[in-house]
Amino acid sequence: MNAQNLLQQRNQHITKDGVPECQRPTIPGIMSQRACTFYGARWVLAPIKNSLHLVHAPADCAFYGQNVRKKNYMILSTDLVEKDIIFGAARKLEESIVEAAKIFDSYDLVFVYATCTASQIGEDIEWSIKRLKDRVNKILIPVVVPGFSGYSQADGHHIAQRAIANYILKNFKKTGEIENSVNIIGEYNVAGESQAIKRLLEKIGINVICTYTGNCCLSQMEKSVNARLNLLLCRSSGLLLAQFMKERFSIPYMEVSFYGIENTITSLKKIAKFFGKEKAAEIVADEEFSKIKHKIQFFKSKLQGKKAIVLLGASRIGFMTNAFKEAGLEILVCGSQFGCSNDYDIARCILPDSILVDDFNCAEVEEIILRFSPDLFIGGTREWYLSHKFGVPFLVLPQETKPYACFEGFLHLLIDIYKEVFAPVWRLI
Repeated sequence: MNAQNLLQQRNQHITKDGVPECQRPTIPGIMSQRACTFYGARWVLAPIKNSLHLVHAPADCAFYGQNVRKKNYMILSTDLVEKDIIFGAARKLEESIVEAAKIFDSYDLVFVYATCTASQIGEDIEWSIKRLKDRVNKILIPVVVPGFSGYSQADGHHIAQRAIANYILKNFKKTGEIENSVNIIGEYNVAGESQAIKRLLEKIGINVICTYTGNCCLSQMEKSVNARLNLLLCRSSGLLLAQFMKERFSIPYMEVSFYGIENTITSLKKIAKFFGKEKAAEIVADEEFSKIKHKIQFFKSKLQGKKAIVLLGASRIGFMTNAFKEAGLEILVCGSQFGCSNDYDIARCILPDSILVDDFNCAEVEEIILRFSPDLFIGGTREWYLSHKFGVPFLVLPQETKPYACFEGFLHLLIDIYKEVFAPVWRLI
């Protein structure tokens, strides 16, 4: 492929009008910022409490998958070597599952992943799991996630959700609705955000049964099928699960966001209306906002008009972008590694004049920084040091400081942005 053809193809993924072409394979030769389907599955499944994670692959995959959202999780590996690739490793897998279940006897769930190598040689982990049904007294869950099973980590999110639905939730029966109860789906408790949302909902009399998957275990999942409502925070990593629970257990779901004051108040009112608690929501919203109103006004006055570039994951470009705009930032470019058309539709409504980019790469990030000279770059760890090399302040997400969700979380967000933009070090450049 020559340079001209490459530029023509990428041109369809970068637009100032409408939405970019998305949900497509990365163009060969491009150094994409995407991750593989295995890592997408880890993003969803790693936080589940009291669960074992065994990767049927060379040790490298386990090493890659142990760190999720900057947190190290215990992960096991069958450590496939050349002999296993040539002659097969079904027996090795079964022995590893039995040994792991024996050593970690108190764990309830065992997730068994098949990545690229195991899938290429035809290892049937589902068959192996069926053979062990009577030998291992745990719920065994196959997660088949070779890199060629999808275009990005988003496909891994979907595979993980189906694994939870088909191998865990299908075993449960609804025993009766629990009054004033919800599940939160697509929330991963970054810096304690699940607790912040839970505390806010409790103030209007709503109890959270289970948070998929940032704060959940097997017993909470079993209880979750009796909830009255599911709150969907992230479409990419939660929509299939919400749809399954609606079909199987007749639990409706509602898309909400707790990032930014506007989103939080709107979501709180929607939830309160469902439960008939409108007055309580109004009182709580007024009380919570009044506590931080003056501080928010100060930081917004300092950040007003600052130019920003936002390059994130999928659903975040919608609900987070609105919070950044509310903070006073002027967003020049907004992009996603693996967004779908719905994500970009939301982003376009919020940012009618901004450039939208799908599946951005390192060369394009450099060009964007040089061309727009932003006051702030908001993105993931991969872009962090590149941004600093060009002398541009950087806010990393997922964050390492405090929760950004709900009322006080928005104040934390403003403080962190302020600290980045006005750090004394930038005066030296």
